[in-house]
Amino acid sequence: MKKIIAFISLITLLTGCSSLETLNAIVPDGDATLTSNVGYGLHARQRLDIHQPAAPYTKAPVIIFFYGGRWQSGSRHDYQFVGKALAKRGFITVIPDYRLFPEVEFPEFIADGAKATQWVLENIPLYGGDPSRVILMGYSSGAHLGAMLVTDKKFLAEQHVSIDQIHSFIGLSGPYDFNITDDDIQQVFRKAPSHDATQPVHFIDGSEPPMLLLHGYKDTIVLPKNSLSMASTAIKHGGRAELVIYEDLAHVGTLLALADTPFLYVAPVLEDIERFIHCTSDNTYPLSTCFANKP
Repeated sequence: MKKIIAFISLITLLTGCSSLETLNAIVPDGDATLTSNVGYGLHARQRLDIHQPAAPYTKAPVIIFFYGGRWQSGSRHDYQFVGKALAKRGFITVIPDYRLFPEVEFPEFIADGAKATQWVLENIPLYGGDPSRVILMGYSSGAHLGAMLVTDKKFLAEQHVSIDQIHSFIGLSGPYDFNITDDDIQQVFRKAPSHDATQPVHFIDGSEPPMLLLHGYKDTIVLPKNSLSMASTAIKHGGRAELVIYEDLAHVGTLLALADTPFLYVAPVLEDIERFIHCTSDNTYPLSTCFANKP
């Protein structure tokens, strides 16, 4: 892991690019095509990119990926490597921008995520996607956004979307059950009516779609107990959830693992995502069956 980060840092130093730009540059795009800057709303940041497999697909599974950035930073342009890697595996991948603090505060960025989801459900057949297999996926604060959508159903309902229209949820290094202690994060959530209103885990009632929660054991930024709490609470309420902890990964590791190049391999995150999506096409057996023989 340290060698990989050092490798990216070296390239960044030599090229003057950010680490994410470096990943975008080194992940090949021959297996994907890009439709960029599609509007899903009227605000400047309500735009999205659509990464499609290069080979023609009809009714392909669709992943909506919400990036992280402490609810304060990020751009869909920085995460092209995610779209390319997932499209290579046959998934249409939609990466929306959403409004950030200080332009907006909680819960407006959650509402943007719901609006993007509604747009995808209505329009993705035009791009070869299957609206019955729309997966919400996020990393870090983006995982929090996606988790809020599948747990506090009011955000989707405001866009006339039923939770039954969401195939599944995949969270990478997500904060779902956390104390808001940092000054900047307190500002992001200062208008929330209560602390519980900001925590996905408090809205779980068992009606959520299947969840795959991926976390690094060495994550000190968002502790693994967040994913453990989310998974155990879902199962307690009769839901379907699978927790995978990667022993050697820290917070950024689950994101780096989405860069689908052999020399940047850090953990089988892409393989686990692919296995989960195919597994959840059949709801007749527990998710643990799919992961029982996981290396």
